[in-house]
Amino acid sequence: MFCYRKSLVAPLFGNRRFFVNNKSVNSMCESVFPADQRNVEVKARIPGGSEGFEKRLVLARNLSGSQDAQLIEQRDVFFESPLGGRLKLRYLQAPARSQLVYYDRPDVAGPKLSKFNKTEVDEPEVLEKILRQSNGVLGVLAKRRHLFLCGQTRIHLDEVRDLGHFMELEVCLSEKQTLEEGQAIAEKLSRELGIQEEDLMTGSYFDALRKLNH
Repeated sequence: MFCYRKSLVAPLFGNRRFFVNNKSVNSMCESVFPADQRNVEVKARIPGGSEGFEKRLVLARNLSGSQDAQLIEQRDVFFESPLGGRLKLRYLQAPARSQLVYYDRPDVAGPKLSKFNKTEVDEPEVLEKILRQSNGVLGVLAKRRHLFLCGQTRIHLDEVRDLGHFMELEVCLSEKQTLEEGQAIAEKLSRELGIQEEDLMTGSYFDALRKLNH
């Protein structure tokens, strides 16, 4: 739907008042966008191979109240994002619906603010084809995620194909919470999970994979 100027389009229909007074047509030319969602994130490598990963699984399970992890197989296709940030199409196994995700966060170590928007997708293959043609594809990253919930924080223990073992914290901020409040929560959990400063990552898993392949 294109939003034409009234003075140019109205004479073609011989009734300019239709465009001036028709509120439904005018409203179609206006968009109201939701506010960005916000996380405070920490991403870190897990040293020690499978043994180190198992130890972190035990710690995360204890912090979540001894709940078992939710296992999630993910395949992320990354696309060019000419205005900045990162754009990915996340394939999830049924009955979960795949997701298109755009996010923007600084490439720094430690707790950092991530602003993001996402929407569920019913035909991810079609959308992937469109985005490959329109934006261009950067690559693909696959992982198995062990998800634990601790209060307002998602704890991810990730087995990333061709990279190894990693941990990610996502403190889901409410509308009124500040970055500093989220950072305090993330720092406390980082200590409890044994995350060391030298293991902190600045970029994404996909950034690390691209460096490995180049």
